[in-house]
Amino acid sequence: MGLDIYLYKYNNKPETDRLEKEYETISNKNWDDAGDYNSLTEEKKDELRGKDDELAKSLGLDKYGEDEKNKIKIEFDSAIDNEHYFKVGYFRSSYNGGGINRILGNLGVPDLNEIFEPNDEYCFQPNWKSALKRCNQSISLLEKKGNYRCFSVSHNILGQPECASGKDALDVFAKELSKNQGDYGNINGEFFLSEPLKVLALIQGTSKIFQSQPCTYVIAEGENEWYLKALKIVKETIEYVLNQPEKEKYFLHWSS
Repeated sequence: MGLDIYLYKYNNKPETDRLEKEYETISNKNWDDAGDYNSLTEEKKDELRGKDDELAKSLGLDKYGEDEKNKIKIEFDSAIDNEHYFKVGYFRSSYNGGGINRILGNLGVPDLNEIFEPNDEYCFQPNWKSALKRCNQSISLLEKKGNYRCFSVSHNILGQPECASGKDALDVFAKELSKNQGDYGNINGEFFLSEPLKVLALIQGTSKIFQSQPCTYVIAEGENEWYLKALKIVKETIEYVLNQPEKEKYFLHWSS
């Protein structure tokens, strides 16, 4: 799972919102009136899906109740790197330790939240000029950072630790190694079996995530080029919007 950010152009956002809300309200009522979903027969479900299709068609929406005609998704390959996972109009930050928000946060560089300053709405319009300024600041700061990574290893608060000696730890490691699953974390610890880490420091501290429990911060070497390109693609997206004649029609969908 992760944070997905999409760029959309609305030809008439108030009207699109009205139509999609009408579809959602009527569809939800139809399904709620039919009773508990798990108790419905397949025939009844098909009947309700058919009503949804008819409703969407009557409102000029697609089969899922979205206004495809007036809400256009913007997404295309970047001129910076056409094979990068980030696209012009699409950004993603996984919640794991490799997500761009986590990496930038640990390095003290403004992340996607700080660049765009999203409100509590799923769909919002950032201040594009201010976002461009903050994005440029993030790029400049990241370019000056060393190629380091930081993550924490905490005591498992959900159960008792299995290891009471070095031998116990090596036994756990041997079991995980036999699974041949690459890089991951689980109840036993963090494992880097496909790309071993070059650890530079182990620093004692407390965890913000796990209620200030004691933890060890691991400082390791890491390459920042992928994240730097990601930020440059974010900048490319912002500049794309600012160069449009109707830039006021562009919104971000901020989902998780």
